[in-house]
Amino acid sequence: MNEPIELRLDLATAKDLRNALYDLGEHLAAGSPVPDMDADTSRRLGVLLRDLDIRLGGSGRFA
Repeated sequence: MNEPIELRLDLATAKDLRNALYDLGEHLAAGSPVPDMDADTSRRLGVLLRDLDIRLGGSGRFA
């Protein structure tokens, strides 16, 4: 799979993704708790994950 996959992110989703990845890294590195997400953040990241899965050949649904 050498083909590039491109996703366009709005500013809010880009910030949500950055923050979620940072929080996960801090959790893995230092055991700090992963903060709860508000409903809007969860929705935006859910849409991003669905879109990424579809571009990777998936159905966009996770069991």
